[in-house]
Amino acid sequence: MSVALKSWRANEGPKHLIMMFWIAVNVFLFWRTFMLYFSGAQYYYLHKMLGLGLCISRASASVLNFNCSLVLLPMCRSLLTFLRGSQRVMGRCVRRLLDKSKTFHVACGVTICVFSVVHVSAHLVNMVSFSVRYSEDFPALNVAQYRGQDPRILIISTVPGVTGVLLVLVLFLMFTASSYCIRVSSYEIFWYTHNLFIVFYIILMLHVAGGALKYQSNVEAHPPGCTHNNLSSWTNHKAAREKGAEFSGAPQTVCQEEAHFQPHFPQTWLWVSAPLCLYCAEWLYRFIRSSTAPVTIVSVVSHPCDVVELRMLMSGFKPRPGQYILLNCPSVSSFENHPFTLTTCPTGKNETFGVHLRVLGDWTLRFSQLLLQKSNSSEILPMMQQRRYPTCGGTIDQII
Repeated sequence: MSVALKSWRANEGPKHLIMMFWIAVNVFLFWRTFMLYFSGAQYYYLHKMLGLGLCISRASASVLNFNCSLVLLPMCRSLLTFLRGSQRVMGRCVRRLLDKSKTFHVACGVTICVFSVVHVSAHLVNMVSFSVRYSEDFPALNVAQYRGQDPRILIISTVPGVTGVLLVLVLFLMFTASSYCIRVSSYEIFWYTHNLFIVFYIILMLHVAGGALKYQSNVEAHPPGCTHNNLSSWTNHKAAREKGAEFSGAPQTVCQEEAHFQPHFPQTWLWVSAPLCLYCAEWLYRFIRSSTAPVTIVSVVSHPCDVVELRMLMSGFKPRPGQYILLNCPSVSSFENHPFTLTTCPTGKNETFGVHLRVLGDWTLRFSQLLLQKSNSSEILPMMQQRRYPTCGGTIDQII
């Protein structure tokens, strides 16, 4: 085996294995849910009304639930830093995978966007089916109020329809603002639109609580396709014909009672509640950590090519190789945190640490203007004569 192949297997092989496993789980969830709604006895009448639109919409929803639960995990930076630093627990291969967490976050995000398109398209077909195939024998299954009702009215008059439109708008803003050109030209737009994920998850919880799709709860007393005296003769004849085609030679089953339908208990919160709580707890930990250990800017030095050097102090800081600081300046933006690699570490004689930042985007431009607006950029003053620099906060994490 060549050296290049061994190097690729060591560095990229585990990542591709994880991605293949993730793809296999997505395929399994889609296929299992599709077959459940296609051949499940409790969905017999609903499937007869909606057809493949029901199966595709529910199968894509399973994939969306799975990826909405995973997309937050790669953004738990403090947790990843802790795992990466646990050398006795985590091997070198696992730490390489943790370094590629952003790639997995992007893959989950793209999957959410793609299957959202599939999910929305299938539900648009379902809305048409609810209108065209209005059931007079099973009124509990209907979303439309009468046969031939405008599907657009169904969308704007139901909880799943309204929340679905809002979810599409929020997801569209997040996806378009995540493009490379917007992130480079205006990172602030990317930052604020990406934080709409909080709104996205809140609306998602309301979306699944609509209860538009119902399953049959008394399959044993009312087998699918059985005949009932209270149903129309056309429905009995059609059910008998379809059941006879599926089970040739089987005797006709008579219903013991009418079919009862009820909506599913929402399951999305079971998928997303744990990752969402973990992310919120991790964010709260970082906020408390940055508040209890404020960063004091000691000096600012301007270098050629729009490079600014910051020297800072933070109590209780112990330098380790591969560390970076997430810098926050409320005077520029209260919510934005930007990572910078430590270029100067504290020593026995000098307790300051430093970072070099290059003025590229809107945040670094405004931050550098605040730092250099009233001072000689190349002057470093003693501690007793320091000027008042903007208040900053920061948390320090480890890369390797």
